[in-house]
Amino acid sequence: MELTILWTEPAAEQFSERLATIGNFSPDVARRLRQRVDLSLRHIARFPDLGRWVPEFGTGFYREILVKPLRLLYEFQGDRLVVTYVHRQEEAIGPDSYNLETES
Repeated sequence: MELTILWTEPAAEQFSERLATIGNFSPDVARRLRQRVDLSLRHIARFPDLGRWVPEFGTGFYREILVKPLRLLYEFQGDRLVVTYVHRQEEAIGPDSYNLETES
């Protein structure tokens, strides 16, 4: 059974922003990246256990697929695969990724 693919609003915005940035340099590269992401998500929707657990969060939380240069984090909600975050691979994610300034 193939899962339905949904995007959260933040993930859709993140993906759109990254495609726009890449598209400023090469619209063709952005178009091909969009196609690769679509194919990868459809593959995961058919075989949901293929994505790896996100190391920053540990087992049982989010899974991810890597579509260079992006990391797509997703979770399962019943019969749906929900894309929750889209980051560049070199970007840190999770609670340790925020720079919290402390008062001296």
